[in-house]
Amino acid sequence: MPTNTASIIASVITFILVVLLAFFFGFGGIVLLNGLMDASTAVTTGFICLGIGVILCTVLAWMLAKSFIVRLKWNNLPAIAVSVLLSTLIGAGLGFASMMIMIIAADSL
Repeated sequence: MPTNTASIIASVITFILVVLLAFFFGFGGIVLLNGLMDASTAVTTGFICLGIGVILCTVLAWMLAKSFIVRLKWNNLPAIAVSVLLSTLIGAGLGFASMMIMIIAADSL
């Protein structure tokens, strides 16, 4: 399997996992802001942050898989697994941060 194929596989798997995490954290942010009257701006800000996080994690998975294979001479399967794991963990951290951004933005409005 060439490096581009491994990078595409890692990116697609990461995209799916991080989108699922984004829905989870987006729903969590909406539930946390349930009692506020004007929380639409905070929710919009949070979802913009989640969208940026999904794009960044997908690109990171692409670059990590490619660099693990080319620079470190790893096989394709471990390179894909490690890049998906790292990118998904970073996506979870960004999702939690965006949920906190929702709360801070709603509190400041």
